[in-house]
Amino acid sequence: MIDICITTYRNAEKLKLCLSTLVERTKFVDYKIYILANDPNDEVKKIIHDAMYIDGILFNDRIIPIFNDNNDGSFSSNNNILTEEGDGKYILFLNDDTMPLRDDWLLNMLKILESNEKIGVVGSLLLYPDQKTIQHCGVFFSNRTNNLPYHMYYRQTISDVGNFVSQYRYYQAITGACMLVRREDFINIGGFSLNYFYMYEDIQLCLDIKAKLNKNCIYCPESILVHDEGISKDGRLNSKFKENIDIFKKQCTGLYYNDLEFYLSNSNHMIYKGK
Repeated sequence: MIDICITTYRNAEKLKLCLSTLVERTKFVDYKIYILANDPNDEVKKIIHDAMYIDGILFNDRIIPIFNDNNDGSFSSNNNILTEEGDGKYILFLNDDTMPLRDDWLLNMLKILESNEKIGVVGSLLLYPDQKTIQHCGVFFSNRTNNLPYHMYYRQTISDVGNFVSQYRYYQAITGACMLVRREDFINIGGFSLNYFYMYEDIQLCLDIKAKLNKNCIYCPESILVHDEGISKDGRLNSKFKENIDIFKKQCTGLYYNDLEFYLSNSNHMIYKGK
């Protein structure tokens, strides 16, 4: 069983698309979808209701909604709460502005995690809505970005980067927009750090799994989703941006190394062949 955890805040149209494509295109695996709807308006409530009921009859019991009266929580706290609702062996954290493109997107992620106990996190290829431009194919660290994490080939087109994105690869971290972990591992490291509001908590999770459990992150190119990056964020993030950077540097310095040059100088760097 995989518990798919989604947090949302009045992102009605994208949530509708996310839920409809999840139900339509998530095949070959057993799963449930836990949705934490923060301060939901009537439109959001109706979308969740319509995803579960037809003519008042429950036809999709895979969807379990949790309604929160406010929107005071962070990405970390919201997802930590959601993980307590289910009991699946695996947990998938998924943004509400994503849309899977393949029926086997989740199966391919699961195969990696099940095949190797030394793998702790699996991430996906995320594309912008044009389905040509890369939003995420792994996270690297570089002194070019002030030693902060950055997405590999961010905003570049697939055709421009060749077959790099088609290779399974080790990374130090992947994005929490679509992240599969074992429940046991998530609990053992204490879940997402509550020190962040909405940035870098996913990166620290990956680094903690590596440092505390000695497990790796793998990028899975055969799990492909569209991601409307940042559409669910709000204006409060601006005031937290520098604060999150300071927290990340304080908590994670020494847990990662500069690896940008390795990836750019060798297209075969860190290819994972254990799938």
